[in-house]
Amino acid sequence: FMSKYNREFKCLVARQCLNGLSSEMLAKQCSISSRQIRYWTQVFAIHGNRSFLPATQTATGRSKFAALQLMWTNGWSVTHTSAVLNLSSPGIFATWLKRYNEQGIKGLEPQPKGRPSMKQQPQTTTKPDSEMTLEELREELAYLRAENAVLKKLEELEQKKTRRTKKKRSSL
Repeated sequence: FMSKYNREFKCLVARQCLNGLSSEMLAKQCSISSRQIRYWTQVFAIHGNRSFLPATQTATGRSKFAALQLMWTNGWSVTHTSAVLNLSSPGIFATWLKRYNEQGIKGLEPQPKGRPSMKQQPQTTTKPDSEMTLEELREELAYLRAENAVLKKLEELEQKKTRRTKKKRSSL
């Protein structure tokens, strides 16, 4: 996972803000929202040179819940809690809170990344025709007819596409 801004840049901007430059002026110079700069400054004020270090391990459901409890018991905002936890963005923590409110503790469990794998089609063992019932034969016939119709339609579409490209070439 790559951040839009690297760690050194965030620390540099945060240092400048802590040294007296306004977040609005830095926002104009860097074309970043002043809110983002104030967040970086808050994280840097708490963690110093350890700010924005990548997480060494994936947060578990239990650790996310502990983070939510930290916010609730101290009466902190989502942004401040995110800064205390040294998260790259308060949006991460806001997502945890939203998932907890919608799904409870289960919503905090790590979600699988990427696309789900394709479902395996059940392997049907084909019996010889002589052993199949009339109903099984009819089902297979219907399936094969549908498959045949799909293949014919694909062939027809491919031929139309070929004719169109030939027509375009001849008109050029």
